[in-house]
Amino acid sequence: MKKSVLISVTAGVLASTLLNACFPIVAGTMVTSALVAADRRSSGILLEDKELAIRIGNRISAKYGDDAHINVSSFNRIVLLTGEVKNEEVRAGVEKIAKDAENVRSVVNESAIAITSSISDRTRDTYLAEKIRAHFITDGHFQANVVSTVVERQEVFLMGIVTPAEGEEAARVASNTSGVARVVKLFEYVEPSKLPPLPAVQDSAGQKAPAPISSPQSN
Repeated sequence: MKKSVLISVTAGVLASTLLNACFPIVAGTMVTSALVAADRRSSGILLEDKELAIRIGNRISAKYGDDAHINVSSFNRIVLLTGEVKNEEVRAGVEKIAKDAENVRSVVNESAIAITSSISDRTRDTYLAEKIRAHFITDGHFQANVVSTVVERQEVFLMGIVTPAEGEEAARVASNTSGVARVVKLFEYVEPSKLPPLPAVQDSAGQKAPAPISSPQSN
């Protein structure tokens, strides 16, 4: 099997490129109460990320129509763009729309000048993303839901608020997944002692259950 390429974007690089960079994203996601509870973003930021993705996507569609097939996602107000555009002018334009959106911290633009991906291409990428998420769960060395997995053209982009150990383990698992061509780490790193507390999950009786432990297990 062809070994996948692993690329790391460190917290320092992210900080230095907040106003200049651009980022990719894709993949269908099923949101459950457990997933939301495991997310290290606040509920306010979660809602803001969803609104940013919708607002930016609508603006791109309204301006460029069929000239841009762009997937927009946001994590902790870092906006990621993937998909295909007609030419470099359109590529720069969609990036500007994202950068100009209110409350965006940075943009990562991984859109490609290429023909629009096919349904089979998108299905393959969605399947690959779900397979990686399943491997995170079976791996068991970190809480799988703290990592957001995005796949475009068999390239994997990992986002989240994680410890260095969690980030390395997630990248290792993704890189070892069959079908992955490249892995890019777009994490925001924190020390275990600085991790935000996870919110409690309400059970069916309306009682609050303890939040899951966020510390990664040792190898």
